[in-house]
Amino acid sequence: MKALLRRYGPALGVGAAFVLLFALLMPSLLGRDLTRDHSAFRKNRWGCAALAELCRRVEPRLRVELLTRPLDDLSRVHGPLLIIDPEKPFHEAEVSEVVRWVEDGGTLVVAVEGVWADPAATPIGRSPAFVALIQALGVQFHELAKPADRAAPSPGSRCAAGVTQVAIETNEGVAVVPDPPNTEGTSELSGGGQPVLISFRRGQGEVFVSSDAAMFSNGVLAQEDNLRFVANLLWLHATEGAVYFDEYHHGFGARVRVGSAPDPAPLNRALMVAALGVAVFLFGKAQRFGAPADVFDPRRRVAMEYVEALAGLLARGEANQWALAKIGAAFRARLAAAVGLPTQVQGEALATALAERRGIPVEETSRLVAELDAALGEEGLRGRRLAELTGRMSAFEERAAAPTGGPRRGKGGR
Repeated sequence: MKALLRRYGPALGVGAAFVLLFALLMPSLLGRDLTRDHSAFRKNRWGCAALAELCRRVEPRLRVELLTRPLDDLSRVHGPLLIIDPEKPFHEAEVSEVVRWVEDGGTLVVAVEGVWADPAATPIGRSPAFVALIQALGVQFHELAKPADRAAPSPGSRCAAGVTQVAIETNEGVAVVPDPPNTEGTSELSGGGQPVLISFRRGQGEVFVSSDAAMFSNGVLAQEDNLRFVANLLWLHATEGAVYFDEYHHGFGARVRVGSAPDPAPLNRALMVAALGVAVFLFGKAQRFGAPADVFDPRRRVAMEYVEALAGLLARGEANQWALAKIGAAFRARLAAAVGLPTQVQGEALATALAERRGIPVEETSRLVAELDAALGEEGLRGRRLAELTGRMSAFEERAAAPTGGPRRGKGGR
């Protein structure tokens, strides 16, 4: 075990470091949606995609409609309308249409997050987008002395069936109460001694207002009895089998198809992932951890490399005489075959036959044979001398092979 760790320890350490780095950078590199938005398009912990999926899958199933247009015409909305912590302000025409729709019998669920008692005193940039709608509905918010993280159903709540406790994430500790001059409400949820979700009648319709939008979100919906409480609320009022989510005030306009989600991975993040993968690959190719491996070069060598290697071996082994003896014996055998004599013929008989049949002077043949015999008797024959004799034998053999005693011509020669 120690030997394995000593051999592969560095590789395992570098691999673990890369895995940790990738895990830390994965949310941004892979385009993970980290937008703190309670839209039904969002699948992070703050979004409400799980609630929309719950409506589509749980029996009895509800049809989910995502509204991506201004709420200035709600004539086709027949079911609970959820406005979960909107990001864009409501125009006057939208406020009037929502109030009219509720008074005609609609069911409205409004959930907000982080509202101070006096919206006018809220710093610029944090002004709630729903102030005009809340004021038109007749609701006030009170800041709690101590924020609560749990809420319990009120005794008169119609959504309390099977619910013991509901998890909430009220950031500033806000309680919601109806404005007494306008309406009278019923507390559905209470936390920290103050109402967290109230309901009240408005004309022929009903309004539910919650001071905690997180109770509807993906990250909190599965905690405590939140799922059962929200299901009771929606299925109780979705009498026509549909529920509507306001997505226009989360920034999703009419260009977004219903049921589609925004692209979570921009091109630059995808390029960053590709660059990281290339860097890891190059690092792995350049660095080896562990014992050295045998390197085999599969490339073929050129013929001249073999010639040079053989010449070097012959020179180091002082085998020039051996090479000359082999070349000379083959030379004499080919000359004898050219004039029709046996291989073991003597030098004088071979010279005479070459003179008679190939026209080569006897003195020239005798002189070349004598030089070969003298070179074989020398000590320390050098490679240059061996190459010279080999070249002369090759030229002499070419003359002996020609029918007229001269050098051979090409096919078109005369």
